Amino acid sequence: MSGNDADPPAPSVDVPDGWVERETTTERVFSVSKVTVTATTAVYDDERLREQVETETGGGFRRFVFASRLRLRPSTKPSKPLTKLVTSRAKAGFADRLADRGMADVTERESRRFRVGDAEATLVGYDASCVVAGTRLAVDGWVAVWPGDDGDYFVAGGAYPTRVLDSDDGFGGVVDPGRFRDDLFSIVRSVR
Repeated sequence: MSGNDADPPAPSVDVPDGWVERETTTERVFSVSKVTVTATTAVYDDERLREQVETETGGGFRRFVFASRLRLRPSTKPSKPLTKLVTSRAKAGFADRLADRGMADVTERESRRFRVGDAEATLVGYDASCVVAGTRLAVDGWVAVWPGDDGDYFVAGGAYPTRVLDSDDGFGGVVDPGRFRDDLFSIVRSVR
């Protein structure tokens, strides 16, 4: 079996202190025509934030990031139509991931270009909300998709709370959307 026929390795990701890898999975994510796409995904949680929220409110919130390497078989060079297809599937999968994590009212807000190393990614922003310890929080989610140099694709993103929508039961000192966004974008840019 050649290296490109094997399952893809998880991407390399630089996460700040306090982040913990929760899981790494490999799965076939979709097939189109004669092309099969397999993804290896690593998911990280901000353990410090979760502990702080639990201490101050009794509830838990997991600010998370993930990074996936997608391998196409047979090996196919990235093209505009292929990148558009991978981006469309990644967006749908990310919206599902947010819902699976308890987010409600998940809506796509914007799409723009985003630099990751030498690559140009498509970055898509989402609005959502969630309830933690009886408090409703607004949540921002972001997902980026870009082709790698070796024919693989990368998908990376995450979500974080941005503000309290009702009943500030100790969340005021926990929510720091500017820092959370900077952290997320820095982590996404570290994916290799």
